[in-house]
Amino acid sequence: MKHSNRVRKALGPALGAALLAGPVALPAFAALGGDAASVDIDTARMKGQARVTPIAGYSVSEIQLSSGTVVREYVSSEGKVFAVSWHGPTMPDLQQTLGTYFEEFKASVAATRGNHHHVSVQQSDLVVSSGGHMRSWSGKAYVPSLLPPNFSPNEIH
Repeated sequence: MKHSNRVRKALGPALGAALLAGPVALPAFAALGGDAASVDIDTARMKGQARVTPIAGYSVSEIQLSSGTVVREYVSSEGKVFAVSWHGPTMPDLQQTLGTYFEEFKASVAATRGNHHHVSVQQSDLVVSSGGHMRSWSGKAYVPSLLPPNFSPNEIH
């Protein structure tokens, strides 16, 4: 079996569907690099419930999806979504979650060789780590140039 096929099979239908949806021209809503106002649009598009937690220098909008998956969007005091994370039984729509960075993510995944349960992208202006197995998916993505001062990527949960 080819390595790329093993990676797609191991990451399951949710990630595969998200990657295959790439050629469809959908508008990018809040997502990574979007503005704070777009978080409300994400909540509606994901058909979830949102809760915002202000933290010194940024806020975290947590969207609970009907599937049980939780998506967090980290918004800087300048109003930009600088990071997103997810965990739960299903993958979120990565095209919506990663927004304009989705094509870069998709191209990087196609060019890399990862293990059976994990995808990792580390570029100068995009970092994504995602993995899991059926009913237990998690991941995070961030744009290093958008991180607030004194913010560590380790704070993304």
